[in-house]
Amino acid sequence: MGIKNIEKHSAAFNVLKCWVKCWHNFVFYRKVDYINRELVPLQEHLIFTPNHQNALMDSLAIELSFSNQFVFLSRSDIFKNKIIASILYFLKLLPVYRIRDGYESLKKNKQIFDKTMDIIHNKNGFVIFPEGNHVGKRHLRVLKKGFARIAFQAEEAADYQLDIKIIPVGINYNNYENYRSDLLVIFGEPLHVSEFYESHKVNPAVAYNLIKEKLAERIKPLIIEIDSPYYDLYNGLRSVFGKQACVLLSLDPNLQIERFRAEKIMIDLLKRIETTHPETIPAIEAQLNSYLTLLDTMKFSHEEMCRQPLSKSLFGLYVLGLLVGSPLFLYGYINHFIPYYIPIHIANKIKDPQFRSSFKFVLNMVLFPLAYLFQAAIVHLIYPHPWFVLGYLISLPLTAPIAWNYPKLFRKTRKQFHFLKHQNGKTEEFISAEMLWKEIKIKMESIFSTYLKQPANQKETIA
Repeated sequence: MGIKNIEKHSAAFNVLKCWVKCWHNFVFYRKVDYINRELVPLQEHLIFTPNHQNALMDSLAIELSFSNQFVFLSRSDIFKNKIIASILYFLKLLPVYRIRDGYESLKKNKQIFDKTMDIIHNKNGFVIFPEGNHVGKRHLRVLKKGFARIAFQAEEAADYQLDIKIIPVGINYNNYENYRSDLLVIFGEPLHVSEFYESHKVNPAVAYNLIKEKLAERIKPLIIEIDSPYYDLYNGLRSVFGKQACVLLSLDPNLQIERFRAEKIMIDLLKRIETTHPETIPAIEAQLNSYLTLLDTMKFSHEEMCRQPLSKSLFGLYVLGLLVGSPLFLYGYINHFIPYYIPIHIANKIKDPQFRSSFKFVLNMVLFPLAYLFQAAIVHLIYPHPWFVLGYLISLPLTAPIAWNYPKLFRKTRKQFHFLKHQNGKTEEFISAEMLWKEIKIKMESIFSTYLKQPANQKETIA
């Protein structure tokens, strides 16, 4: 499939999408939740405009949300090689040319624009990231006008009869890089381009700015939006106080959307305090930094500090489990070294953290089936008995979770050991950390108590 028929339905693409979706939703991520999908009128002319924080993973979050075969805009420099370009067209990516690609290359945008019209008319669903590039920050940056130009030029070419709808989307990760993290995708109310027809007819530049501002207003409620010089503080409190915030608000911390709502409310409350009592925020920041430094020194996490400590007998069971499970882990480790551990090792060397999860995802998804087949072929050469080879193949996916979870159990046991050592010894660091955490909790609970006393109609409604 080339650029000429990129908007056409592809059976081969559907097969690939099924495999990618299985790997994405059930292997790579622990939990994937899509919220408000019913708001999206899939049979109409649509342009999806998500926030952009995590490279390829953002594109997958949108592509896998519906059965449609969406088409995405991407930077042109990755299309220079003809073979790679043909693969990208098959994956339904279109290049967009910028002035940095050379003035002459801008002429190629005419062909891209024409193809964009075909995609919109065909009702595929067109996806463009209005921030332009990705940045691993929980904050919506200034939107570019590319999406607006495409929408209005398409409407103008159709005599303003398409009624294109812009779909705001919020993509939220609890961790940008790690395997088995959580993904939350929230769709917002469609933005009708028709609202801005008259402005565009009079002055296109004004219309571009108006629709950009409106879209930003629609996206911000769908993401964790931290627009403050105290970004690290707000983001840190999300991690350490998120569950307590849910409890205070009578929300379930195990549901992603409810944890999201609690964090949104917490950030809003902190921003109010930042305005009304600016001296409070630096004080909390100093306490949080000291608290996290102490935890790092003691080599255990905030989770250990908050959870009920293990009894000696249960801690002993953890250690026993590590000893008994070590042969299975060793078997799993050896057999998954190529598809699992090598991509992690290589990804950790990538300078841009937002490309690491994309690299690991793609390489794991490709290497796992190839490695299984390659290793099974070697086993067949050594011992050519079909039932033995079949048993070996069956053992691989069964031991994969052990290869993944054993190191986690080891780290958890080690952290628990450090926790018990400091707790039982009542070390100076532990006592100081306990006091700091209590002080942080008291201050945060006081901030929330003000919110809880407000009338219901004054409280923020989110997602």
